[in-house]
Amino acid sequence: MGFLLLGVDSLIACIAVGPIMAKRSLAVLSAFAVLFGVGDGAGYLLGTALHYSIPDSLSSAIEYSVLVILGVYWLGVAIISKMAARAEVSEKSHWGVWILPWALAVDNLTYGAVDGVPAHFSVWASAGEQFLSSAIQAGIGLAIGIGVVAAIPGLRRRMPLVNALAGVLLIAGAGVMYVTGW
Repeated sequence: MGFLLLGVDSLIACIAVGPIMAKRSLAVLSAFAVLFGVGDGAGYLLGTALHYSIPDSLSSAIEYSVLVILGVYWLGVAIISKMAARAEVSEKSHWGVWILPWALAVDNLTYGAVDGVPAHFSVWASAGEQFLSSAIQAGIGLAIGIGVVAAIPGLRRRMPLVNALAGVLLIAGAGVMYVTGW
């Protein structure tokens, strides 16, 4: 059941960035969710294969820091109104979302190094569980975040508000992850 908890960071991050990704095609959204699975599965494989161990506290600190930095970035985008108005049509302003799947894979690297492979599983089956857990939870998070924009149509016309919402949710998500130990 621990593998499900390792995917919760994907869920939280994708709820936060869902509003920003709302205008993307289903193919792009699916690929984005799959990247979370690839990152987490690869992180787990790397941790078990190399037996590379970083302290759990450092792993968590990196993950929380990346979420907070990206949250502050989107708050900055929201504050600078001209930049925020262009954000809806400019792919360049959304570069940060593509870092998330890789930054959030750090905890899986540590998990693979520390916990290793359960006696009744192969390393590939465990990595597959990590992949599925993170990809599915990322997809659910995107659906929730995009659903918020659909439920509140005014958000689509107010990209500064959407960017601010994403920034606040990322920072709050980092706080929740820190407090709960996810």
